[in-house]
Amino acid sequence: MLRRVPDDYDIDPGRWRAHDSAWLRGGDPFGHVAGRIVSADARPVLDVGGGTGALGRALPEGWPVVVLDTSVSQLRDAPAPKLRASALALPVGSSCAGAVAMLWMLYHLDDPAVAIAEAHRVLRDRGVFVAATISRFSDPELTDGYAPTTFDAEDAPTIVRRVFDEVEVVSWDAPLVDLPDREAVVAFCRSHFLPREAADRVVPPVTLTKRGCFLYARK
Repeated sequence: MLRRVPDDYDIDPGRWRAHDSAWLRGGDPFGHVAGRIVSADARPVLDVGGGTGALGRALPEGWPVVVLDTSVSQLRDAPAPKLRASALALPVGSSCAGAVAMLWMLYHLDDPAVAIAEAHRVLRDRGVFVAATISRFSDPELTDGYAPTTFDAEDAPTIVRRVFDEVEVVSWDAPLVDLPDREAVVAFCRSHFLPREAADRVVPPVTLTKRGCFLYARK
């Protein structure tokens, strides 16, 4: 049975804040997406489930981007313009966006294909859709596998292809997160819904193997 990852940003903001971007090896992953959007000259951008607006900060200054999210606490820290809105019913007209991003958020939905269809609706012809998600087999140093979700890297390409015909998958499987000490390992476990005792599997400092994918599609 596939599970929906809890959308707990308002009821437990400390869990998400337990993650520290300083742990990332090789730079900000949002920069990869921003580069593709810029190379396609895709504007304006709808950053759906965009939280605090990390994608917008990775785009060039002045690039038109709107953050949409259901979380009040996340939107509080996002730059304007921003809207509290559901990915299942985007409050914008059809064929108006140059790009729609749904990054690390589709696994919060019972049926991600509904949100992906909304992205298709609001994109202009040849507009860019991008999603990102993790693999069930990410972080093998800390877990023997995450429980299957509604939008894992293993199934995500098939789900996106139900809506878009032209889909490119960019996968990653590499040592990408450095945790310097026990405190960082425990914080990482909390941020990823892993039990505290998972931290006992490693002796820090430790580097985690991250697995997942970006999915790029054109309307």
